[in-house]
Amino acid sequence: MIMNTDFRYQLESKRLTGHQPVKLTCPHCGKKKCLVRYVDTRNGFHYVADTVGKCDHQHSCGYHYKPSDYYRDNQWATEPKANPDNYCQPKPLPPFQPLPMTFVNRSHSPRSIFWQWMMTDFAMHIGITQEQLHKVFEDYLVGATRKGNVIFWQIDHQGMVHAGHIMQYRIDGHRNGFQGWTHIPLMRTGLLPPDWQLYQCLFGEHLITRRPDAHICIVESEKTALAMAACQPEHLWLATAGSSGLSPEKLACLRGRRVTLFPDSGCYDKWNEQMSHVKDIDYNISNSLEQYPPNTDLCDLLLEG
Repeated sequence: MIMNTDFRYQLESKRLTGHQPVKLTCPHCGKKKCLVRYVDTRNGFHYVADTVGKCDHQHSCGYHYKPSDYYRDNQWATEPKANPDNYCQPKPLPPFQPLPMTFVNRSHSPRSIFWQWMMTDFAMHIGITQEQLHKVFEDYLVGATRKGNVIFWQIDHQGMVHAGHIMQYRIDGHRNGFQGWTHIPLMRTGLLPPDWQLYQCLFGEHLITRRPDAHICIVESEKTALAMAACQPEHLWLATAGSSGLSPEKLACLRGRRVTLFPDSGCYDKWNEQMSHVKDIDYNISNSLEQYPPNTDLCDLLLEG
């Protein structure tokens, strides 16, 4: 797999250059090491400018200054000509290597603080039984770490494990800020090779073959997918694990299925733009959450009654 270089300017990434991006302080929110800069793929991967890039904090900041905007705003800055002699071919990525299913089976446990909240406060507030939630827990193979963090496993429609998304929740059901991935400690301890590459898939994707006729609904967070699966089990709920988690590669498994997307409030336009690159999928995007404050999702509405 090789990074698409149809676009001359791209955000710096390990997939593109072969090394971790050097992040700067965001000029908008002032947070350190969160601005990913654009590089020129036709001119030695040089940076356009130290302000031309995208902030990691998409919801709280949203800073995104594109090269086209930079050259429009700064007439004195002449866009360099593409230099064929200085063209850098993106680094080829290592092939996809699935994680062992034994990791999923070993972690499959109700020990997480997140799951305790769902089985108590969430169940009582929504008016559903613990048996209903237990079925969701089993279907989605939700795991837990020894420290009580939840693991949302990404398993594709062929049953191959792509990743384990680790998140920390408080007993009130709100995130505690920490998140990570199961492959990071595995690489550090030598259980995975140092060049192991993360290729994400949709959370809950392994269920699409079990339910060939179900209407598929896509949300951003795994928490919301589980909550909606418990409340509206007639639909199959999947999650992107991030507002930038829509791509033709990840959604290819949904060809021939009926799909509805429910972006968090404030992300409707962004998901519309991402889906414009997806072909051969019968989908529609709901804008029903746009009337609410930013970052509101379907789970928030459930809890608010």
